Amino acid sequence: MKLKLGQLIGLGLAGLIILTGVRGARAQTVTKIVAIPPRKELQVTPGQVTQDQIKVRNESDTELGIQVQIYDFIVADDQGTPVPVNEDLSARWAASNWIQVSPTKFVLKAGETKELDLVIITPENAAPGGHYAVVFYQPVTSDDNPEGSASFIAPNVGTLLYLTVPGEIKEEAFVRRLEIPRFSEFGPIKITTEIENLSDIHIKPLGVIRIYNWFNRLATTLKLEEQNIFPGRSRIYHNTWERKWLFGRYKAKLEAGYGRQGQSLVAVTYFWVIPWRVILVALLALILLILLIIYWRRRPEIEHNDY
Repeated sequence: MKLKLGQLIGLGLAGLIILTGVRGARAQTVTKIVAIPPRKELQVTPGQVTQDQIKVRNESDTELGIQVQIYDFIVADDQGTPVPVNEDLSARWAASNWIQVSPTKFVLKAGETKELDLVIITPENAAPGGHYAVVFYQPVTSDDNPEGSASFIAPNVGTLLYLTVPGEIKEEAFVRRLEIPRFSEFGPIKITTEIENLSDIHIKPLGVIRIYNWFNRLATTLKLEEQNIFPGRSRIYHNTWERKWLFGRYKAKLEAGYGRQGQSLVAVTYFWVIPWRVILVALLALILLILLIIYWRRRPEIEHNDY
């Protein structure tokens, strides 16, 4: 069977695209680096040196050169996402200048784990409360790769360091919102909680949301996710009451604790769940049934009058 010129050109272009795609796929290696642990909390003393260890593991199938970099970090959103910053950060929270890691450059074989020495030199004038930094493990890549060699794609991986300087530390937080739809027809019921931290240090609220029915009986208990909240930031928590059939007025009460002194967080809100369409259909069916009963009871009388 003879192929037309247009068909030959089309096949040639398709082959070129396929070969280019295969070559591009082979030219990229996705690396996987794991920080051990991903977060480390330490108490440090002004004017003293604190020593510890952190680890990094190469879980990819190729050897990697690693360079260690240290940054201050902040939390930029209400989900608690840490964001490294290399510009000057308020000394109130910064800690990168206190930290030394050794070695700073090394090679990790595939599957290898390396232990790094962590040294923290806390200034004598360090303010009481929380100070924060992140140790990044960055794969070293070459811009002069020969044709056909691999280039690396690696996400930012690092160990977050939460350092606490003892002293007079302010611990204060409040519930910014406990939000539930005021009226629902069915469950599940979604609950949004936002807690703001006004402390000098990060906090980790521990608590539950208890839901009571309109007889003030406990209907369910939902656990608040355990997460750190950075100073001056808020965090949003999501809970869901996974029940479909509900009826009436309910009360949701948040009860949580935080801080070293056992401070409490309490918030209350009310909501309604009424399956009104189901109720409406049931009422219409009931009315229809009553009308049919009345009709069948009066039918003999109607037939007699007709005669």
